[in-house]
Amino acid sequence: MTRAKPLKRTKPPRVVITERDIELFKAVYRHGVMTRTNIQDYFGWDCVSDVNRRLRKLFDTEYLDRRFLPRTFGPTPAVYLIGNEGVKILAESTKLAANTVNRRRYRFKNMSDSLLPHELLITDFACLLKASFRRYPGCGLLDWKSDEEIIAQCNIIESGSDIKLKPDAYGSYHLHKTLFNFFLEADLGTESISRIQKKVELHRSFKASGLFNRAFDRQAFRLFIVTNSSARARNISRALPIVSDLRIFISHIEAIRIDPLFVPTWLMAGDTTARPLHGAAELNSIGGNA
Repeated sequence: MTRAKPLKRTKPPRVVITERDIELFKAVYRHGVMTRTNIQDYFGWDCVSDVNRRLRKLFDTEYLDRRFLPRTFGPTPAVYLIGNEGVKILAESTKLAANTVNRRRYRFKNMSDSLLPHELLITDFACLLKASFRRYPGCGLLDWKSDEEIIAQCNIIESGSDIKLKPDAYGSYHLHKTLFNFFLEADLGTESISRIQKKVELHRSFKASGLFNRAFDRQAFRLFIVTNSSARARNISRALPIVSDLRIFISHIEAIRIDPLFVPTWLMAGDTTARPLHGAAELNSIGGNA
């Protein structure tokens, strides 16, 4: 049996919106959906009770909206979305038009329960990556773009090259002076291995054709495949060929929770030996674009 979902108060208390709240609204909008744990990871807010109280106030006053994942047993975690009042704040504090914010808001508000876990896996990875960078001074996440933001750059017909790539996200980060770019493919085990192999080939073509360089003004990228189980990660690793033109890293989200950067949690294409995404020496590298 799932727990009852508290309704909004009929007379919610007045709330003063802070700069921290505005940053929260921006993050929820950027990622579409976030759990309380995602929010804590993203911002480094440690006190669960304080976070819960603030989220409840922002929900009651319609700055945030929420829905619940379906579960047959145990607690059902709340999933937060931008709310009506939050849309107004974003329109005032950013260059985003209210109708643009609302389109994205309703995409996630009306998303089917079967698709929501895939979006949360993407958000999970982004927030864990953000949390990891706080442990390493001089390193940080520079860019994160959703599938909606990069679709036009990745679907290109040019000089005979027809690339119809639909990554789940694109990002870049730096370890001191070295820049790393990546595409993310989130996998819940619902797609066939052959489908994943086809996606990998599209990424390779996107890079080899020079279209990535022209679309993103970057030289290279890595491909991260994040799954929901260690067995699935091993199966994907075994099924992908070892290639020299694209660095492919495969892991599962529970392993990534330990540390996505310097702990041996990643498999390579064709190699199921766990290794870190980066070695300690890379924290002191000279620089470049990888």
